[in-house]
Amino acid sequence: MAEEVTDGAARLRALAATLARDPGQAAGVRAAAMALVRARGLATPAERLAAAELLVGSDDPAEVEAAQALALAAFGALPAARPLAAAAFDRLRLLAGAPQKFGTQWRARDGGRELWPVDPVTTDSERAKWGLPPLAELRRRAEG
Repeated sequence: MAEEVTDGAARLRALAATLARDPGQAAGVRAAAMALVRARGLATPAERLAAAELLVGSDDPAEVEAAQALALAAFGALPAARPLAAAAFDRLRLLAGAPQKFGTQWRARDGGRELWPVDPVTTDSERAKWGLPPLAELRRRAEG
């Protein structure tokens, strides 16, 4: 079992390094991460979280759903999984044409950046439960 963990971790590090060197390889990196997910080659919460980080920015709902499932699987062990699960949830809503719930997604607009539309019902206390800052801070980060 330890060999499987090491192999999965090493493969994820290599994928992340490839993406850092060449963002144009994002589709190939996500395909390789999905292959690890399908092969159940992710044995630890940290590996699940690393794979989710590679998949969450996709425009393919299946990849984003996998990111959300991986983040939720790591949720209990790693606090960093909470905002990633929220980001995947928001991304899925945007891909379905609905406003995001938490305010984690932004878009380029008029030479700058802004948050995608946010459902006004979600409160900052609900965002905090998911490890996210208040909406005003998310807005500042998007515009920054």
